[in-house]
Amino acid sequence: MDEGALADDGAIAAVVVNSGREVVWACWFNDVIWGPEDVELPENLRSVPAPEAPEHADWQWRWEQFMTGRP
Repeated sequence: MDEGALADDGAIAAVVVNSGREVVWACWFNDVIWGPEDVELPENLRSVPAPEAPEHADWQWRWEQFMTGRP
């Protein structure tokens, strides 16, 4: 698991990436069904810069904005 985010309301989101830094699975925890729900990420979020890369912070911000904007 590369990233996890805990929102103020307790929602959790996660991304799993492969060795090529490509997203293979993304989900958020749906508190209505009490389980993870698969998420289809937009193209600009499907490739994850390495954590030490300067671009990683921008990717993480865009990912968090996408996930917290979910209904």
